[in-house]
Amino acid sequence: MTIKKLQEENFTESYQLAHYAFRFADDQQHQEGFTTLFNHSNVYAAFNEQELASQIIATPLKVQLYNQLFDMAGIGFVSSDPSFRGQGNIDQLMQKMLVDCYENGILLSYLDPFSYPFYRKYGYELTFERICYDLESSAWPDSPKPKGYVRRKTWAQAKEAIKQIDQASSKHKHGGILREGWWYEYKFNISHSYYFAIYYNEEDRPEGYLVYKIKDGKFHCVRWVNLTESAYRGINRYISSHKDSTQRIIYEKGYAKNEDFFLNDNPIGKAEIRPEMMARIVDVESFLNKRLLKDVKKSFAITIEKDHYAPWNEGTFEIVNKKQVNIVKKEVNQTQLPQLKISIQRLTQLLFGYCSIDTLIFYDLVEIDEEIIETIRQLTPQQAPILEDYF
Repeated sequence: MTIKKLQEENFTESYQLAHYAFRFADDQQHQEGFTTLFNHSNVYAAFNEQELASQIIATPLKVQLYNQLFDMAGIGFVSSDPSFRGQGNIDQLMQKMLVDCYENGILLSYLDPFSYPFYRKYGYELTFERICYDLESSAWPDSPKPKGYVRRKTWAQAKEAIKQIDQASSKHKHGGILREGWWYEYKFNISHSYYFAIYYNEEDRPEGYLVYKIKDGKFHCVRWVNLTESAYRGINRYISSHKDSTQRIIYEKGYAKNEDFFLNDNPIGKAEIRPEMMARIVDVESFLNKRLLKDVKKSFAITIEKDHYAPWNEGTFEIVNKKQVNIVKKEVNQTQLPQLKISIQRLTQLLFGYCSIDTLIFYDLVEIDEEIIETIRQLTPQQAPILEDYF
């Protein structure tokens, strides 16, 4: 078996394998979308002689976390020809991808799993949740009329306002993707057929947007961002205006454990919350150095005993505060400092804010010296991470 990165001349066989594995429509829209993703990604492939056996697509993206930017590899289209399954191809591809990330300073990686146990062995863990509202259109709550107005736009007319609103919004900046120009085109134009609506205030400035589609009598809210309460009311009223022309209204979004029920006279009474994307820290030492630049009041250590696919993370990391924070790596458990012993999966959940240290202690998922529990509490986020984009 030969492992290599695919080049432009390999596009057709990459597309055909992805199409066979994921069964998406083989039309111009999907071909153009896959082409865009292929051209902006690293495609790792395993060949049996001259035949493509397996592949994973790793897309370099930037995410926002702790008001900082981090390089992230978004993993998608993990696929194998059935003829070559069970030969460890994906293991080799994932290991090669993680080594490349480590060597190129990419500190994080996200993926949408078909199996949580399968990807957990590569160091990934559940980090993001999603909430879905699916109700009869007649039951969707309306809103009072705001001072501004909503206008339906084409993508060409809407994209600058959407980019402007995203840049101003803080709601999805804890773990979310900082979209580049090509990613906007890929997500909202090339790969899908969407409608766009923009809310403008009384001074004609955009303050909110809605990306949506209508199919088979269902109104799907794909992306909804508001900068003001008036924008929320205006767009919600716009959605509600489709009650007579659709049977159901469906809205899915990243779940931040704080929904806007209190804004409706008659709150939506039913929603589905489900696990979604997984994440992992690729390089613990570099991540800690970038994250823990200040606010460490008590020196302590973090020990990771096993990370098979990223062995550079195995060890004890002393976080020492002497006027400035220094990270010192030692052999596993070779420290005199109070320490937190934790897996790479749980460390990711802790540092993203998906699980608190108290939750991890309660379920006996970590070992920790009691004297540093409060220090860990103060260093880890209280807000749940939010992710809206798939790869």
